[in-house]
Amino acid sequence: MNNELFEKRAGILKLYGEEERLISETERCRRTGVSRTTWWRMQKAGETPPASSVGKGKARWLLSDILLWMNNVKLGH
Repeated sequence: MNNELFEKRAGILKLYGEEERLISETERCRRTGVSRTTWWRMQKAGETPPASSVGKGKARWLLSDILLWMNNVKLGH
């Protein structure tokens, strides 16, 4: 991971008073206000942060990636 991305992630987590963790689809929906269907469409278009697969049909996102996305900060993966 590049240093700039690490700093962005650390900064957004500090701003929100959070620690890095993987979040579920349910929490992702609650935090972003974006429905599963709309998120799926946005994901297909490359407009969302990447998910990590944690089992069959289960996706998780880094909390920092979601918070950065919500604040329109480019992730630069």
